[in-house]
Amino acid sequence: MTGFEISFSDEEISAFMNRIEIEMSDLSDEFLQSIVSGIIEHIPFQNISMLTNEWIRPSKEMIKADMLSGLGGLCTVRNPFLHEFLRALGFEVRFVSSTMKEPNCHISLIVIIDDDNWWIDVGNGFPYIEPIKLGDDLVKSNWFMSYKLVYKDQRYHVYHKLNGKEWELNHHFSSKGVEYSTFDRMHELHYSVPSWGPFLIGLRVNRFWKNGGVMIRDERASSPDGETTLDSVIKLESWLKRWFLKSGFTDCVELEKADKIWKLGQKGE
Repeated sequence: MTGFEISFSDEEISAFMNRIEIEMSDLSDEFLQSIVSGIIEHIPFQNISMLTNEWIRPSKEMIKADMLSGLGGLCTVRNPFLHEFLRALGFEVRFVSSTMKEPNCHISLIVIIDDDNWWIDVGNGFPYIEPIKLGDDLVKSNWFMSYKLVYKDQRYHVYHKLNGKEWELNHHFSSKGVEYSTFDRMHELHYSVPSWGPFLIGLRVNRFWKNGGVMIRDERASSPDGETTLDSVIKLESWLKRWFLKSGFTDCVELEKADKIWKLGQKGE
């Protein structure tokens, strides 16, 4: 037990599978791959709902509702949901705690299939579309970046390399499973201290697929159509409806409020 549990009806499981456009299959690494890539493609990684929800740490009920509805969220929503969704399907899965700017500040998962341990992370702003088997240091690549998992000093280090740039360390973790309560301090800081991370003082939205993707970083947006500046709420709404219409999350959030909050946060107000 991890101290975190969500139950799903058969209807909810079927509906979510339809949302991420995959079909039920045997418990295999190929099926896990389809789930991970389906979530990254169809469920927005976004902090808009965080900005407009009074900076409240999401309950398990909120996490479930936000993912089933297609609203999405950050690592604090996406990876806990996936942990429980995989368990409901019959996978063996555990939380692992990552170090970024400090220990226990990022949630990712390890899934055990036929005695192999697979690392997955659908709650990162970077597209780790393919699961990686622990011990496999081969480079994985997609249109946006390359990444690899390197074991050293008894920890796994996640490196990525954006096109044309050098390898950078994103985070590192121990493969030992942890309780959900391990992340309590991270949740407290994440949802209450603007200077602790980028998500209360910036705007982040993305989704990625195998050969493309779309993303917002503050007022800068990029898509297969090119790059543009979203310097008004009208432009922001129009762009989101262009690229996230199917998820429907633009109808569930207060874009004007979110736009105001992150800009005030950057000014320290």
